[in-house]
Amino acid sequence: MNVFPLTTEERAQGGFTHRIELTHADLTQTAANTAQVISLITLAIGMMVLRVATRMTIAFQDVSDNAFNSTAITIGDTGTANLFLASQELNVNGTEVYNKAGTMTAKAYDSTDALNITFNSMSAKSLSNIDVGAITVFAEIVDLKQLAGS
Repeated sequence: MNVFPLTTEERAQGGFTHRIELTHADLTQTAANTAQVISLITLAIGMMVLRVATRMTIAFQDVSDNAFNSTAITIGDTGTANLFLASQELNVNGTEVYNKAGTMTAKAYDSTDALNITFNSMSAKSLSNIDVGAITVFAEIVDLKQLAGS
């Protein structure tokens, strides 16, 4: 996983402040039918997530197993896994969705938390067997303390 703060020119295109790139190599969960939560960004007190969106560049799949047909994600925080993105199917053997806008939910944080992505697996399948796939998550995060000057 790679996290990139966006430049002023990139922010002007849509307001997003961060680009997070994940690939199949980030999926390390070996237990079957078990989700994997990946922390994308630590959210300090006073930070606010305004929105998220995704762009899948390569559909996810286990090339040796066409029956592995569901790899859905959600994006949220430690309290609500789907707060910012309800669900997106990434698997080429399912009905993959390449571009997805989030729920448009905004949340300000009074305690430290994390922006998390959850990769869900399917019955009798392990996420670590996926050997193809790449997705970019875009997030708009502001520091309210910095904006307020305190």
